[in-house]
Amino acid sequence: MNIPATPARPLSGRLTLRSVSGPEDIARVAAFDALIHGPGNEGTWRAWMTDHPHAAPNGWLLVEEDTSRRVVASLCLLPWRLRYEGLEIVSGEMGVVGTLEEYRGRGVQRALNQRFDELLRAGGFHLSHIQGIPYFYRQFGYEYAAPLEAWWRLELHMVPAERAGGYACRPVTDADIPALTRLYDEAGAALGLSAPRDEAIWRYALGPQLHTETAAETWVVTDAAGEVRGSFRVARLGFGEGLIVAEASQLSAESALAALVTIRKLALERGKPFIRLNLPAVSPLVTAARSLGAHGGSAYGWQVRVPDPAHLLRAIAPALERRVGAGMFAGLTRTLTINLYRTVVELRFVEGRLVSVETLPGGAWGDLRLPPQLVAPLVLGHRSLDEMAVMYPDASADGQARALVDVLFPKMNSWLYQQY
Repeated sequence: MNIPATPARPLSGRLTLRSVSGPEDIARVAAFDALIHGPGNEGTWRAWMTDHPHAAPNGWLLVEEDTSRRVVASLCLLPWRLRYEGLEIVSGEMGVVGTLEEYRGRGVQRALNQRFDELLRAGGFHLSHIQGIPYFYRQFGYEYAAPLEAWWRLELHMVPAERAGGYACRPVTDADIPALTRLYDEAGAALGLSAPRDEAIWRYALGPQLHTETAAETWVVTDAAGEVRGSFRVARLGFGEGLIVAEASQLSAESALAALVTIRKLALERGKPFIRLNLPAVSPLVTAARSLGAHGGSAYGWQVRVPDPAHLLRAIAPALERRVGAGMFAGLTRTLTINLYRTVVELRFVEGRLVSVETLPGGAWGDLRLPPQLVAPLVLGHRSLDEMAVMYPDASADGQARALVDVLFPKMNSWLYQQY
């Protein structure tokens, strides 16, 4: 994921936009972001710029005053590798967005977003996502399209104080990284959309990340022979008063209960009044917790934008072909026209193969009519066409095309575990 440097770009009001360049800029932007997002987290932004194996200073943009060189606004592009039903796609998270109060409402963030969009296209990114404040990013084309910050609440009295069965839990060591990588991959395989994590990210998570605001303690679950059979991570910070379980591998019923016994002990030791599972609904740890009485499950959402729908659809063509070939549309030969109102995307199938995906000028009626911001929730399986049509009457399809859309873009289980 190549992110080109941004040379100095003059803005109105004697301001300049450019990318971070060198240690001095890293220190200045980290200090600025701490000013905006709260004291004490300066080290977080510095670690993201310098220590994360997949981040790069070129992805960090700043706006500064020409004379004083005071930083007045910034944002960054954090590259993620995602897995869509086994296919790799790439997404650029928009992170650490901030503007000095005196410069708000003057189009500074709009200029930063324009350059951010240029970087997405130059880097070949299929998506952009952000865990941002409500509504604001809709004006830049984002829509809620994947779950974020789940709230499964488990009361401490619901969990047994002890559990026999031969399983035990202990803090992770570096020697466990191969097992962690395998377990994480297994958990991701149970999801339609996930974020793979290589060994380099695991070493970041067990090292530099521990000194950031996204730090999490990693534990492994072992059997009677001492073999690693599962893992979970407990966030050091986060929303709410409960002890937050921020990640969990696939677990058997017995090992999941052993994990919950340890998690309860951690909550009691730390004075936490309950356990919050920030996990997908299909996680075995959630299943075990719900069997004990856990409740809730509501979630916020990742806001996602698709810069070039045709580029994304080409990348997931093998998944679309598998879906077509598995049912009533096997051997399909036809063109599906998706009218995004400003542009049209044509998917041409020949004998079940997606042979071309082309973008054309807008104006055609189309087999599927879809406001452009709804591409992300539909293609990522977050919302069906019927679900979206309740709120968006301009999202619709006719006749056989409606059934084909449901086959091409089914609901999926999705979850993006933290990579930074």
